Amino acid sequence: MTTEQGKKLEELRASVCARLGEYRAKHVLSTEEEAARLAAIFLPESEEKARISALLHDITKEYDTKKQLQIFADFGIIVDNVSMQSPKVFHAHTAALLIPREYPEFADSEVISAVDKHTTGSAEMSVLDCIIYLADYIEPTRRFEDCKTLRAYFWDGICDKKSAQDKLLHLYRTMVLSFDLTIRNLIEEGCVIAPDTGAARNAFLLKLAAGGAEEKRNKNGTESS
Repeated sequence: MTTEQGKKLEELRASVCARLGEYRAKHVLSTEEEAARLAAIFLPESEEKARISALLHDITKEYDTKKQLQIFADFGIIVDNVSMQSPKVFHAHTAALLIPREYPEFADSEVISAVDKHTTGSAEMSVLDCIIYLADYIEPTRRFEDCKTLRAYFWDGICDKKSAQDKLLHLYRTMVLSFDLTIRNLIEEGCVIAPDTGAARNAFLLKLAAGGAEEKRNKNGTESS
């Protein structure tokens, strides 16, 4: 990154951390570094966007439910009954809504998408979306057992992946595991499951099936030649 890009990122860090408590600020900064590590593997040309998305992903996390709902109302968004039962996911969507207003300089469509999808996932997730979702989940300050499990699964497994395709399939498998862990916890707690999470899991399973079929075709083609 250029000196100018570095300066803008430093200003963004200061702005974001100023609006968050100490615990949340540490998490955001750690997520930024984890996102940069993941970007180096999957999207080296998009490190800056990964850092920006990570820094902005929790800007409304500390808002109470009333304030979150007011943001939705301000943008003319009606929250459905299922979503109303899961206010913990509101912040991803409200942060995405506020980026163009509060951080217009960073209101890139890919950044907004990554912020919007970082909690529930979505049936349509770009690699950048996956990077921010995963960085938020496995960054080193996370101490929950599921976070430790997913962190170990990803980093232990990525080491022996040589081709870009193998690395991408490993990312997809990690995403599926993340949804499995989340859904299992929600069921145990008797909570609703966001439709986007189930749809995301299905979408990545389909991508894995397609990727496996392609890998098999390529292998058969090599053996036949």
